[in-house]
Amino acid sequence: MSGSRAIRVLFAIAPIAMAQTAGTGRISGTVIDASSGDAVRKAIVTLSLQVTPREWATARTDGSGQFKFENLPAGNYDLRASKQGFGNAIYGANSMRETGKTITLADGEIREGLTLRFIHSASISGRVVDSDGDPAPNMLVQLRRFGRSLGRRVLVNGPSTNTDDRGEYHLSGIGPGRYVLSAGSPGSPSRGSFSDRAPQVLMPQFYGGAVDEKDAAVLAIKDGDALTGMDFSLVSQAAVRIRGRVMGLPALPAAQDAEPDQGLATMHKFQNPAFVGITIGPVANRFSWGQGGAANAPDYAFDFGWLPPSEYRIHARIGVNRKLYAAAQLVDGRGGSADVVLTLAPAVDIKGRVRFEGERKDKDNPRLVLSASGMDSGGNPDNRLNAEIGADGRFTIADVTQGEWDLNINLPSFGEYLKSVTFGDQDVLFQPMEVKSGSEAALDIVISTRTGKVHGEVDAAGRGDPARAAILLAPVGRFHDLARYYYGILADDDGKFKMMGIAPGKYKIFAIEKLAVEPFRDPDAADQIIALVPDLIQEIEIGEDADVEIHPKLIPEERAREILP
Repeated sequence: MSGSRAIRVLFAIAPIAMAQTAGTGRISGTVIDASSGDAVRKAIVTLSLQVTPREWATARTDGSGQFKFENLPAGNYDLRASKQGFGNAIYGANSMRETGKTITLADGEIREGLTLRFIHSASISGRVVDSDGDPAPNMLVQLRRFGRSLGRRVLVNGPSTNTDDRGEYHLSGIGPGRYVLSAGSPGSPSRGSFSDRAPQVLMPQFYGGAVDEKDAAVLAIKDGDALTGMDFSLVSQAAVRIRGRVMGLPALPAAQDAEPDQGLATMHKFQNPAFVGITIGPVANRFSWGQGGAANAPDYAFDFGWLPPSEYRIHARIGVNRKLYAAAQLVDGRGGSADVVLTLAPAVDIKGRVRFEGERKDKDNPRLVLSASGMDSGGNPDNRLNAEIGADGRFTIADVTQGEWDLNINLPSFGEYLKSVTFGDQDVLFQPMEVKSGSEAALDIVISTRTGKVHGEVDAAGRGDPARAAILLAPVGRFHDLARYYYGILADDDGKFKMMGIAPGKYKIFAIEKLAVEPFRDPDAADQIIALVPDLIQEIEIGEDADVEIHPKLIPEERAREILP
């Protein structure tokens, strides 16, 4: 099928594409491999018209790498291409870090002979062996990059694969960035080993030999990198035995009198007083798995057998007549086996209210969803609890166990921000929430629509080209480490921009030549830019309902690239 036939079929079956605003213009060209110049066949080319809402169409390149879009209205367009496992292309860009160029099409204009240069994704390959140098098959090899959770630096899962029977692995489709690489068992260790003699287990590790993520070697990966020989030699260590007992059980009904569980997220439909459910998992998310078990009557003892030396979190839970009782404890198994005592306490229902400030656009839908995620919740079945907001703004989060929780609030509309969140006398706005057994504290949430705007034009002053510069606002002060407060947009071809829905506060503003916004929407990257070119950074303050005009100084592309891999 040729590119033109493909686009005609697409227009016929995709009613949200540009067939809605058809014109007489045409855009065509070729997708080529940036390194070899060869045509790239069967690539998906996407053409986007810069209107609101965005209109788009896709085509597939033919055997000569050619594509064509017809019946186009006048306007400004973005043009991109992708092919799974191969790479991506942006019109006018020579790397995936760049913003590329827009295509301005007049009414009835024909633009032919455009070239998109495919940038290869990076790849990593290597071998995993055991302490004797023999192949370690079926080991999970995973790439992780740095992210943020409530301001804390965390590792976010990326591409992964398993080693083959020769212990070899290959990862592809990797974008540029900074990563860490790990290898280890793909799941929980085998169960059922209760001998007195500790077996040897292969310890997971990061590339370079570190076993703790804070000591892991950071890989700076660029477009098209092909990293080979990234080998692991896993070390064997004596396993540790984790066992213990559960105390503090409530008065239990006879098994035949137990009521059906209609609200608790448990492993069984009916609560069985003959045992308490137990789960265990490593605290660190880098090699996460969870394992379930039980503490059985009459002494309610449990034994997980031999496990890899690590720091673990153990959870115990039982439901009695629709009431949840639970306990959690950190266990450091890095220094040897451990005996644990878990004391159950009743869970609590947390009630609260959401209040809105300012005029809401979405008045017919005042509901949102709250998610509470237990910190360090490896193996914890209670790590997500949801509550729906009523029309009066009130809600209840049921069966919250004691301990620290992260509170995630999904805002229902653009242009709204969290102004305050308190739990009793705790300020939990992007802070861990400590829940105590028996607590009657309430959650009070204030959401405001009184956001600010920023508009202006990039001040290039002979330092470069302001067209499609990346405009970034980085928060100053309390919210510096929160990625959600980093606002980004691309300037237009004249270097003008407008940003809306900004939470009030102080910000540093950046205008970065040619490069995409995303690599800089990070506290570490922002700090590096500020240290690199302090004279080109300005600070602004945005108040409620304010509209601030600013002319940020352009940071030349070559300077900004200094902090990128």
